[in-house]
Amino acid sequence: MKKILLSGSILLFLLGGCGSNNDESQKKSEVSTEKNEKSAGKITEDDITKLYTSPKKFKGYEYEFVGKLLGEPEQDDEGTYLQIYADPQNYEKNTIVAIKDPTLKIKEDDYVRVKGTIEDTFEGENMLGGKVTAPMVLASSVKVIDYAEALAPTLKEIKVEKEINQNDFIVKVEKIEFAKPHTRVFFTIDNKTNDKISFYTFNTKLIHQGKQLEEDTDYDANYPELQSELLPGVSSTGIITYPAINIDDLNDLKIYAEGSSNNYDIEMEPFVFEIENTN
Repeated sequence: MKKILLSGSILLFLLGGCGSNNDESQKKSEVSTEKNEKSAGKITEDDITKLYTSPKKFKGYEYEFVGKLLGEPEQDDEGTYLQIYADPQNYEKNTIVAIKDPTLKIKEDDYVRVKGTIEDTFEGENMLGGKVTAPMVLASSVKVIDYAEALAPTLKEIKVEKEINQNDFIVKVEKIEFAKPHTRVFFTIDNKTNDKISFYTFNTKLIHQGKQLEEDTDYDANYPELQSELLPGVSSTGIITYPAINIDDLNDLKIYAEGSSNNYDIEMEPFVFEIENTN
């Protein structure tokens, strides 16, 4: 990951300021001062590779993308200035973004959805002295989004809302979200017993058409985690991820889970949920 050094003249340029050819701007960037007043078109998926190879050819084009913020934003009285990876999974497609919002709430590593217009090409250096070329975007909106919306949007959802109660040890499956990289199962565990209980996510299984799928943690997602041990009167809500499933064939789907109690006089059976694909 290489943070780009942004000069003040670039920031002024993106926000429509006149700018000046001072030493700082000469040292860090070379930009055109012409601006397009109306859209020349919209960037499509087929244009992406060409955009990051020859940004000048797309000056004036509307561009909407999802990315991840590299480093802390720069802000002044005029606006907020960002360096964003438009390919956050591979830390590629450097994009320089400015928005006329000096109070934008955003921080390093946030995922964002950006809508704006290609204004020119950034040609400068990263902090290691390497040459960098990137599109410069004047944004009409920058929205902070979560990991799932950015990299694992829901392709299909099944609302389950079923619970199994064994001696006041309650396991509830709220819903299942199917995404391209993984499957998300939303659990709530509720301890209404008088003893401490245990619920370990690695003992859960997602069973699809006779195939057993183990927990497959997506560490980048930072989803809420279920607590493994719950004291009496405590509940915990979290997400367990499993490998992706073909959403066109979701028949014969089950969720299997195990739990235990510190009261060894209580026998616990597995919690097995039959999932109905009603969509």
